[in-house]
Amino acid sequence: MISLLIRYLKDYRIQMILVFVFVLSQAACQLYLPIMMGNIVANGVVKGDTAYIFKSGSMMLGVSLVAAVCMVASSYYSAYVTASFTSGIRADVFDKVKSFSQTDFNRFGGATLLTRSTSDATQMQIVVINGLRSLLLIPITGIGALIMAFRENITLTLVLLASFVLTTLIIVITTSRSMPLFKTMQEKVDRLNLLIKEKLTGVRAIRAFNRQEYETEKFSQANQEGMDTALKANYAVAFFSPLMQLMMNLTMVLILWMGSKEVQQQVVGLSDLMVFIQYVLMFMSALSLVSVLLMAYPQAQVSAIRVKEVLDYDFSIKDPEQPKKMENIEGRIEFKNVSFGYKGAEKKVLNHLDFIAEPGKITAIVGATGSGKSTLVNLILRLYEVSEGGITIDGIDIRDCTQHDLRSVIAYSPQESILFGGPIIDNIRTGNENATEEEVKEALNLAQATDFVSARENQLTSSIAQGGADLSGGQQQRLSIARAVVKKAPITIFDDCFSALDFKTDSLVRKGIRENFRNKTVIMIAQRISTIKDADRILVLDNGAIVGQGKHEELAKDCFVYQEILKSQSYQEERGESL
Repeated sequence: MISLLIRYLKDYRIQMILVFVFVLSQAACQLYLPIMMGNIVANGVVKGDTAYIFKSGSMMLGVSLVAAVCMVASSYYSAYVTASFTSGIRADVFDKVKSFSQTDFNRFGGATLLTRSTSDATQMQIVVINGLRSLLLIPITGIGALIMAFRENITLTLVLLASFVLTTLIIVITTSRSMPLFKTMQEKVDRLNLLIKEKLTGVRAIRAFNRQEYETEKFSQANQEGMDTALKANYAVAFFSPLMQLMMNLTMVLILWMGSKEVQQQVVGLSDLMVFIQYVLMFMSALSLVSVLLMAYPQAQVSAIRVKEVLDYDFSIKDPEQPKKMENIEGRIEFKNVSFGYKGAEKKVLNHLDFIAEPGKITAIVGATGSGKSTLVNLILRLYEVSEGGITIDGIDIRDCTQHDLRSVIAYSPQESILFGGPIIDNIRTGNENATEEEVKEALNLAQATDFVSARENQLTSSIAQGGADLSGGQQQRLSIARAVVKKAPITIFDDCFSALDFKTDSLVRKGIRENFRNKTVIMIAQRISTIKDADRILVLDNGAIVGQGKHEELAKDCFVYQEILKSQSYQEERGESL
């Protein structure tokens, strides 16, 4: 956690200095107040000097007011620094995750990344906002009070030191026991977040299959495990505060008992004992602040480790130090003996792929579920790194350019339509933020989405729900296609994004693509043969290998796997459907 504090607080040196100045001033005032009180008792109360009492009391009130102002100011600047600290961490975690490859993302998982950027960051914020002032105030007031107490009475100060040693021992034991439990507790929170996300996303399927009771029981079990772990973690620190309070009370009783004897024996005066007790209370107050911090520290330390793991994670896919520029790209894609396998998997997903996708032509990829079609697309986008071979665009290996430059020349319509809550026009402009309203309308028209968009109350500016929940599957896919179209990139990939379209709409969209993408490279992945039968070139994948390539008529005659796909779909060519 210390390394994170150094990393994120270095930009707030001025505010930190102001906090230090105000805390130092507050501590100085607090350390001076007992002396003033002792003087009032010794020179005013004992002697009956009312004028001295009013005069010194007024000065004491003024010092207290200064201490209060310093406390408010230090709280303000410490809150500002802490909020900036947490904001910086969350922003960096978000930026880091944005640059994750699919392998990196799978390494952590969405649920834990969400927990680390929210719950874990909040845990650290609690400690920092309490500790920023306390870490300065505790040494100053604590050590200062101890020194002043030592000046007043050496014997009673030794009692205070003995109490401090025992308190430190309690702190060390409690922290060592609680930290592993808090780590486990955060892991249980990750699990709960994953389950909640899963159940909310699949709520319709759960209802459709009447699995409410089963899923409720499954969640309740995970929730119970989380509660049990949280109870163990809190039990580990449950005795900390009572023990601290007991130690402070016993110390105070012992000091009062020994001090009263010294007063009776006239070893010390009553005013001196009162001043000493004030310093003891100040020292005990510092210890109380330590206890509050240490109650939250174990969980914050675990959270810091988890956040730091994300921030310091070494990307599996990196940009080259001297990247090549992707300029004047025509879009010729070539796979050269490309193979790919997931980490830890026994078999490779893709094996020795060799093919070329030419500009001005539609290259279609078809195959059974699990044949590696979407993985092939992910390799072009460099979401995964090839295991063997290489992929080039206009002769440039995609590993020799930056990921930003690579993806700037590729438009992509994914298999799962990912839409964002907000206006339709903003969703389309995700593909091209500089697209004019006319260009957006053209893209919608090509995607056959103009009819349902125009039917909405505010048309282009009408808002859709997050994930497009208020749209049908076909409407979602058409908006996703329009988003890819509006980018006007040299390479456009349609990853099985026609599956929810009816045959007529499918045919019209494909016709628009052929007419408007004559000089661009188009890669089209589909399950339905009818979607890709008029492509310039069709690649047939089976178990990660290309088992056939050519036009529809050739494959229907010569490729056994293609013939099996035709049969399984009970395919019959429909007249008038060709582009």
